[in-house]
Amino acid sequence: MATGQSFYSKLLGDFEPQLGYLYEKTNSLNRALTDSYTPLQLVAIASVLTACGISIYQFLFSNDEDIQTRVKQTIFRLARRLPIVQREIAKARSNTLKTVCGDMEKSIEGHQFAQALPERPISKDEIIRKLHTYRNFEKINYSSGHVSGCVYKITKTDLTEIYNTIFDLFGEANPLHADVFPDIRTMEAEVVRCVATMFHGDENVCGTMTSGGTESLLMACKTYRDMAIAKGIKRPEM
Repeated sequence: MATGQSFYSKLLGDFEPQLGYLYEKTNSLNRALTDSYTPLQLVAIASVLTACGISIYQFLFSNDEDIQTRVKQTIFRLARRLPIVQREIAKARSNTLKTVCGDMEKSIEGHQFAQALPERPISKDEIIRKLHTYRNFEKINYSSGHVSGCVYKITKTDLTEIYNTIFDLFGEANPLHADVFPDIRTMEAEVVRCVATMFHGDENVCGTMTSGGTESLLMACKTYRDMAIAKGIKRPEM
């Protein structure tokens, strides 16, 4: 014990001039601060400086993008806040909205929108007539195959009959309740397994069915995002 104390005493003795100088400067700084600011002001200043320091550290080091990209993004965000830039953005957005709305209004020109539920029941024939009226709104021939990403038209009548039969058989099924609809659950599992085999997936590969292409893309992006988070990436981009 005595040996340990003598060691630390000797160590402190070697740095005694430096420690004395540091102690003197610290007291001098404390006196200057207490003479110039109230305790509440000192707490506020310390809090602001700490917050600024954390923000600067996160900006410089807690990000997966390089600093050059982040500086450009920051400048772009600040530039968008300028009144002249905001006016140009609002102008372009308004023109685009007018164009889109104008094109959509032309396709249903003259139609009187239903604004309330009917007071009397509607017969089957009347419903069918209304549906045919709506069907006649279509002006674009999507069946020609010239509308990209819209409808993938099946021209063969036998295939059309097949999917009409499928809709008739399973139109009321709800895939969310796999225990109530084992048929839907089984078909989903088989489709997922077939796709996994197509991409040489092993027995650990799993998947799920989606309702369309957009949801499929979002689910794929979400999966990669979750994988990135699991690997320690704090701000993965979709």
